[in-house]
Amino acid sequence: MIANSSGPTAESPANDTSRSKLLLERLASNWPRRAYVKKQELEPIFEAGKEDFLESLLPFRDMPQYQACSPELKSKILSCGWLIYNAKTVQIETDIVNPTCLSIIHREMPGLTGGDSQRAVCEVMVDEVYHVHLVEQASRLTRDRRGLENVVIPKLNLVRHMEERQHEFSEPWQRRMVQFATSVVSEIFISDYLQLLSESEDIQKFNRMTVAAHRHDELAHSPLFRSLAQLFASELTESERATFADLLSEPVVWFADRELDAWLVVLRQLGFPHAGKMIRECKSLGVADLKKLDYSGVVSLAEDIGLMDSAVGRDSFSRQGLVA
Repeated sequence: MIANSSGPTAESPANDTSRSKLLLERLASNWPRRAYVKKQELEPIFEAGKEDFLESLLPFRDMPQYQACSPELKSKILSCGWLIYNAKTVQIETDIVNPTCLSIIHREMPGLTGGDSQRAVCEVMVDEVYHVHLVEQASRLTRDRRGLENVVIPKLNLVRHMEERQHEFSEPWQRRMVQFATSVVSEIFISDYLQLLSESEDIQKFNRMTVAAHRHDELAHSPLFRSLAQLFASELTESERATFADLLSEPVVWFADRELDAWLVVLRQLGFPHAGKMIRECKSLGVADLKKLDYSGVVSLAEDIGLMDSAVGRDSFSRQGLVA
């Protein structure tokens, strides 16, 4: 006769869920000490002679059309790089992450109706709104100092990709899952941009401080969203789980988009010569650059919650070029 265990094993899904709940409780409790919104407001400052953005982060930095530009035009392009970076931050917070948090608060997401989940996402929303405040303040300073008040930043491809994917589904729960997957990816992987900009002495100090504050909170959001994803996945049906396994890899590639369409709109506003030709040549080299993203956390999450145990999950991550 074989004896049956009366409780969960060390590697059981129930034990993983318990660990996620404990971690979520701890992270939510740490928020008053950790969150940048609880710290002293950053004071806007401007340093003459320093640029706003790193040239190494421009998707067309090696193109002959850009190399032939005057120093003055290059400086304006770098300032617009900072404005596009900030616009992407704002769009991530307002169009992707906060709507997901609202879905959780409205108790529309399986596994995320508990008190710690509710508390944690309320705190995330406060963080994200503060990040919007920070980067909008930085953008206003740049626009005023650089004479770029009238430059318009269009909707970025990241958000467009997500919305297009949502429109492929008819059920509200499927569209919420697309949004949730995009939010999880955005909070788990850490873009090289954050580290490079937060540590560079070559750009404006206030820009560097703004990114450092954002990065500080995002590093805390990563384990939080891993826990949310674990709890969410644990309550899915087999069919829902297959959909989540298929979706989770896609936002990684959306985030790797080099946003060349937005750059074309901005360069034309600056009167950049041969902007269309340069952007077409850039697109021929690829519209996405996965090398700028550390997506290992997304892959490990998919492994931890069992999505890679299915053919759907393995095929999805392989199709996107995230695993061999």
